[in-house]
Amino acid sequence: MQLTSFLILIGILIAMVLLYRFADRWIKKMDPATVKKANRAGFIVGVAGGAGWYLLHYSAFMLITIIGVIIYFLFYGYDRTEGDKES
Repeated sequence: MQLTSFLILIGILIAMVLLYRFADRWIKKMDPATVKKANRAGFIVGVAGGAGWYLLHYSAFMLITIIGVIIYFLFYGYDRTEGDKES
């Protein structure tokens, strides 16, 4: 691996960590219906990308799968209201 590729990967990793750390504040301010739709969209994108990656063996679908999984887990658990958490 070349130095430039390594530095790009490190930069992406740091950006993802910062996004995950500060996204909590933004997601809590969003409407629960919007968060639920984003969660479902991330799941659908992840599954469709994974299926395309498996069936078509095209590397772009790997990136689509990763993006879908990140979106899914970013919005996971925020679509519940306070009343739903008790049960």
